[in-house]
Amino acid sequence: MATVKLFGAFQDMAGWAEREIDVTTLGAIKAAVAESDPRLPKRLDHPSTLVILNAAVIPHSLRRDDAPVSMSDEIAFGPPVSGG
Repeated sequence: MATVKLFGAFQDMAGWAEREIDVTTLGAIKAAVAESDPRLPKRLDHPSTLVILNAAVIPHSLRRDDAPVSMSDEIAFGPPVSGG
């Protein structure tokens, strides 16, 4: 199972920070996470959402729902980061 981590507001909305999820694509992971709160689907697909796969940020242009995820992968979702 892939390890899925949520940060910031996503963690607050879902009510959990980390779970093991048994799916094989990025889209299936997003769907499983989105079951926790009806606001999450739109937020997870937003271009400014951080998607991190095995400690590497995935650019929005490469975030296909059919992208494969293996059982040993760690994927994290976080809200946009701002600062100065």
